[in-house]
Amino acid sequence: MMNNMSDMNNKYTERPWRKMQDIGCIPETLMPYPDVSYTEFILEKNVKKYPNELALVQFDYEITYKKLKEHVDKFATALAGLGIKKGDVVATSLPTSIQFIIADLAIPKLGAIHLPTSMLDSEEGLVDKFERSNCKAVVCVRTNVKDRDIVDKVKKAAGQTKVENIIVTEIRDYSKNPPEWTEEGVLKFNDLIKNNQPNPPKVNIDPKNDVAVLFFTGGTTGRPKGVMLTHYNLVSRTLMSLGSNFPQSLLNALVDGYFTQILMLPIFHVFGHEFYEFFMGYGCTLLIVTDPRDTKEFVRLAKEYHPLFTPAAPTHLIKLTQEASLSSLGILALSGSMPLAPQVQKEFEEKSGSVSFDAYGMSETGGATCTPTALEITAPLLGGFSIASKLWPLTDKLLTTPGVTPLMRSALGLIGRRNFGIIWNNVIALASSLIRPVGAKDRKTGGGRVGYPFVDEKIKIINDDTGETIPISKVVSERLRGEFCVKGPNTMIGYWPEPGSGLDNDGYVHSGDIVMIDDDGGIRVVDRTKDMVNISGYKVYSVELDNMLYEYPGISEAAVVGVPDPERPGSERLKVFVSLKPGYKGKITEGDLINYLKERVPKYAVPRSVEFRDELPKTDAEKIFKRRLRDEEINKMKKEGLIKE
Repeated sequence: MMNNMSDMNNKYTERPWRKMQDIGCIPETLMPYPDVSYTEFILEKNVKKYPNELALVQFDYEITYKKLKEHVDKFATALAGLGIKKGDVVATSLPTSIQFIIADLAIPKLGAIHLPTSMLDSEEGLVDKFERSNCKAVVCVRTNVKDRDIVDKVKKAAGQTKVENIIVTEIRDYSKNPPEWTEEGVLKFNDLIKNNQPNPPKVNIDPKNDVAVLFFTGGTTGRPKGVMLTHYNLVSRTLMSLGSNFPQSLLNALVDGYFTQILMLPIFHVFGHEFYEFFMGYGCTLLIVTDPRDTKEFVRLAKEYHPLFTPAAPTHLIKLTQEASLSSLGILALSGSMPLAPQVQKEFEEKSGSVSFDAYGMSETGGATCTPTALEITAPLLGGFSIASKLWPLTDKLLTTPGVTPLMRSALGLIGRRNFGIIWNNVIALASSLIRPVGAKDRKTGGGRVGYPFVDEKIKIINDDTGETIPISKVVSERLRGEFCVKGPNTMIGYWPEPGSGLDNDGYVHSGDIVMIDDDGGIRVVDRTKDMVNISGYKVYSVELDNMLYEYPGISEAAVVGVPDPERPGSERLKVFVSLKPGYKGKITEGDLINYLKERVPKYAVPRSVEFRDELPKTDAEKIFKRRLRDEEINKMKKEGLIKE
């Protein structure tokens, strides 16, 4: 007995998160991962299981898994007819849409590499990506914000590179009433679907070595780098994410084939892409909001189809709280791209009757790399951790009892996806309003806390001053902070075009993010190393000040950045940028916010100035773009002669 206790303690010493994962019935490993192509895993296995179930909904248009496969195969046939072959790069400049997903599944099916570009990329940015990747073709939307704004930009960029074909769509081509349009010098996406057979050539794919998707990083800290993700990386990340979140028994009984998800994130960015992949990989229905700013369309689709889950940036949750019809939404919302401020989380949950939580990831791991367990997420809804920690093992035991899961799936088949969603929306909304306050003391999510490392990942924490690895047990016991580093089956093979680049000698990716580890092994993101501010030798973590500002009544968005201090060469000082909620303009002053922070932080961490803006700049993933704010302020200081050029 003593030996068993000793072994258990040793098991948790350097992996403290395993204790909570064990209680939550999360397996030690999910290996071996399927050695299959990306398209086979996401689409083709689900066509066999759920051919007539809804795969995607966009505007008023619905498409089943069977029909989606037909369109993917036709588009793959068309690309092959244009000369696209294994190893070629095909770029897209598309919003979150059915067209993006068709391209994303068709391109890797040929053994080619999909390069999603940002809708926000400049002409120069596109030229850079097309040239560096030797891109052969581009699929783009004709219009995004202004008439022909994307197609004109893509044409100009393609004309400066070796791009051979431009394929164009209008976003409403997949709607009940597609528009009539013409465009000279391009191929029409819908014509290629209409005029080709669903018979793409068979291609031999090596899942562990062949690149499926090439994501360029957001460039928040410098020139974007091309992240090479193989078919195996993408398949394993899907299974690792949900498998680190839910017990396998629950995935098999309730998730596979029955969930509906709503997505408003841009899927040309890894954050949005991973979540479309996660749930389509489990045969679920995906509701698409093509414009991430369109909160009314989000609410309309949610009320009609009753999704259980949505991934979102904190800025999305802020906008959603302003929708009057948001009440009783009853949804699970995963926040990412930047830390979820406690006040933002509180307002969203109270107004929507939902539950929100934070996760963490990076392009180099194909997206998320830390997530809360279902136990952690549901504890507040169930009245606290003590109840939840007993309920989850009992649920797992029930679902693994012979005959129970088949019976439950038969019942769910009779209920249907939409009715299943209605039931869960109401359960979550009711539990959120009645039970969540009782379980709030056990709340572990929010405030930079992003859950636990995925199953089958290895992590290490690096001292950001010395570069030395700190034992995990010491990080926990001494409340130390350091850089988060990770490796696993989902880790990229390198930056384009060199396999191995961007990884250290042991195969770890260095995130550039500073974290702490709670006593139970939960990872808490403190700041990015680039956003950490050095004031006369003192380190100030800007995210901590951001979170304080979000608690001030009337603040909609907040960002604290460090800029050079003209009075102390080599040191920095802090500046605050904020946007206000409706009705607060002119009612909050710079002095109000500085005095508010003076009462909460050391003297050296008090900002010198505050700038009010209508809206703060965002990255592709809707993260507040601190580097741009910093650069703008430095340029302003140079023009005013405060610092030298």
